[in-house]
Amino acid sequence: MRVATAAVSIASVASVASAVRGEAAATAIADVTGGELAGVVDHGVVAYKGIPYAAAPIGNLRWHAPAPVIPWSGVRNAADYGATCLQAELPRFVSASSRAATMNEDCLTLNVWTPVTRSAKLPVMVWLHGGGNRSGSGSVPFYDGTSFAEDGIVLVTLNYRLGIFGFFAHPALTAVAAGGEGANFGLLDQIAALRWVRANIAAFGGDPHDVTLFGESAGGEDTVTLASSSAAAEGLFRRAIAESASDLWARWPTLAEAEAQGTRVASALGLRSDATLARLRAVDADALERAGAAERFGPIVDGRLIAVAPQTMLARGSRVPIVIGTNDGDGSILGDLSDPKSIFPALPPDDFAFVTGAYRQSGVTDETEIARTLFRDGAFAAPARWFAARTVRAGVPAYLYRFDYIASILASRRSAATHGSEVPFVFNTFPAPWFSAADRSVEASMHGCWVAFARTGTPVCPGAATWPPYDPGTGREMIFDAHPSARDLGDGPVLDALQKHLSG
Repeated sequence: MRVATAAVSIASVASVASAVRGEAAATAIADVTGGELAGVVDHGVVAYKGIPYAAAPIGNLRWHAPAPVIPWSGVRNAADYGATCLQAELPRFVSASSRAATMNEDCLTLNVWTPVTRSAKLPVMVWLHGGGNRSGSGSVPFYDGTSFAEDGIVLVTLNYRLGIFGFFAHPALTAVAAGGEGANFGLLDQIAALRWVRANIAAFGGDPHDVTLFGESAGGEDTVTLASSSAAAEGLFRRAIAESASDLWARWPTLAEAEAQGTRVASALGLRSDATLARLRAVDADALERAGAAERFGPIVDGRLIAVAPQTMLARGSRVPIVIGTNDGDGSILGDLSDPKSIFPALPPDDFAFVTGAYRQSGVTDETEIARTLFRDGAFAAPARWFAARTVRAGVPAYLYRFDYIASILASRRSAATHGSEVPFVFNTFPAPWFSAADRSVEASMHGCWVAFARTGTPVCPGAATWPPYDPGTGREMIFDAHPSARDLGDGPVLDALQKHLSG
């Protein structure tokens, strides 16, 4: 495989570069599984977008483990993203002029950013987007990998199957799944992308044996899942970062429960309970998406890729060094639900009173904010701390953090760092005119931490004191606020009370 700068720009490549930067750019050729790619060279970084890492999962490949890429002839234009995987609606911020504004099943593509000039194999980072495993895309502008490439990291983002296309079971499907592929097709896509990286990333200057997997929200949950349990992903990455990983203590459906869900969807489509797999695969994709809209699809304990319940699986901790943390305002995804008692019904009255009393003593008195804080701690902060402790117990380093910074332009409208608000700080992608000097300082610290961890396994944060590995005895974690530092938030008793009743 090779990478070389082309002498002549491809017109369509130059036009895309012009739309982004206002000027034409050269192209670069990379030879990968499937054929040759023409990427865009711009300001010392070359981006290759819309690269197939598996065959289109359509027709007989719907609800099938990812199949090998179908080779193409000639040089493939890699100037634009691929189509977005089917979901209820297009993700916010996706450019209307990009192929990413189109949603369909043929969506298993990834994107690579790498520096043009390099003297050695570079660390690699692979990003899994959030969206509840039901929405999202690797083409959202906030995930642009230019800044990582400028810092000597090969950055990869990807699409994976979502919702009913990514996590689905039905008796007809189970009956023919003799190959052990199970029902977690979205996770299988992620593993296939990691295998593609192992086989091809050297063509972009990356070290195939120095990969850090990271993700946010559902992408963080999937990162933790692959880091803790999946033999299929073992050896494909050596470090992990989980940002606001969701559902770590959730009860995932069994295969039988997922099959019942699949049967309900088939019935809504007018198919009998004994419908064949061929009939299911013949259903129009948009009709299938609409029929599944009333259901929640996500990871399934299918006895194959995921063999045991998540609490048992995750209790082993991470197999690789991990950075894991939450945002101060992760409870923002709860919306306006204002009854704290309805958040975690399993919490006994005495512990509920203790936890909410602690919130009131800290100045959180509004019922809606109490509900959000309880949701943050029970669904995000306590599980992250628990997983870090389990990882340390297994003899593997873990680093815990809390993001607690609001961009200056949003300070008058937000009281906490909302779910996902750390992402532009990590990627250095917040529009320049909107960021203050203080914002840039926090951004440099957090982005620098992630880069350092990918390079060395130790998150050294520019402009901040040492970030020590998590120690359950001290409870210290890195707090990303206006002056990032490692300290104990003093929330141990509250998180202990929640863990006792919510961790299963």
